[in-house]
Amino acid sequence: FKRWGGGLELRSWSALPHGSGLGTSSILAGAAFAAVYRSTGRSYDTTSLIHDVLYLEQILTTGGGWQDQVGGLFGGVKVARSAAQLPLRVEVEQLSLSQDFTSVLQQHLLLVYTGKTRLARNLLQDVVRSWYARLPSIVQNTEQLVINAEECAEACRQGSLSRLGLCMDRYWQQKKLMAPGCEPAAVRMMMNKLQPLILGQSLAGAGGGGFLFLLTRDPQQKEKVRDVLSKIQGIGSFSVHSVELDMDGISFIQKSSEHPD
Repeated sequence: FKRWGGGLELRSWSALPHGSGLGTSSILAGAAFAAVYRSTGRSYDTTSLIHDVLYLEQILTTGGGWQDQVGGLFGGVKVARSAAQLPLRVEVEQLSLSQDFTSVLQQHLLLVYTGKTRLARNLLQDVVRSWYARLPSIVQNTEQLVINAEECAEACRQGSLSRLGLCMDRYWQQKKLMAPGCEPAAVRMMMNKLQPLILGQSLAGAGGGGFLFLLTRDPQQKEKVRDVLSKIQGIGSFSVHSVELDMDGISFIQKSSEHPD
């Protein structure tokens, strides 16, 4: 920053709890990169931000950064793919969904904060060790994760909530095989009690805590879900949240210089 005779001070924050499983660190990192590029007059696109965050997360040894920034920086519903090659190249396909299905999807999606902090590092280290060992169950499960992701994308293209719910349930079973111990007892109780109300459910991120996302059988089930969970003994504090899909992705709001705070 010799050109300006100084540097930049960046302030970032999130209203989400620590260990949410929603990819906050990667999304904030992408926003920070974009802010630096924009303020220094450098050009970039969203795809370049995806790879910048990928590199940064590995330098920081957080164990994350493989896909969270895709979900946060690109708008709409999307599927990310990468070939088995180095350097890694992430390709993002933004799915073309009908406006009706997008509206219906938002009415059936809910987020439940389980009150349990998600600790990703240990979980992910165990996953990487199992992969390096080339355990047959892990290799096969990884292949099935890819297949299930494509099936999930196809369910969205077809506008099928029931098929999407099956993919979500299958995804959770695959996560538990990939990272044994990622399902806390309290979360298991919550999921079991909610089963009659939902088409599919899974913990976000690597599991172990954080947010549980639900696809409900009927629309507008926020209060019903809250009522069911409130009757479970011993699960501690929780909260239920509606979901609104971000169709735009990363954007900037120019604040007036008269009000810097």
